[in-house]
Amino acid sequence: MNCPRCDSTNIEKGVTIGKSAETGNVGPKFSIGIFSGVAQMYCDICLNCGEIIRFFIKENTDKKWIKTPGSLGSK
Repeated sequence: MNCPRCDSTNIEKGVTIGKSAETGNVGPKFSIGIFSGVAQMYCDICLNCGEIIRFFIKENTDKKWIKTPGSLGSK
């Protein structure tokens, strides 16, 4: 895999992305009955220029993904 920005192959793969933030959890949201969950996200980073090359999850993708915004006033 090459970096699309600088063409380096010095890529760190599978770096964990923190999930907590002031407004709640960060990541793809899914429904579990009346509750919701957030999938742990990972990324690949170019160690030469800092470009984040891709985001991904490792867990099962067969979920009921929530596609509507979650905060009040959002469209």
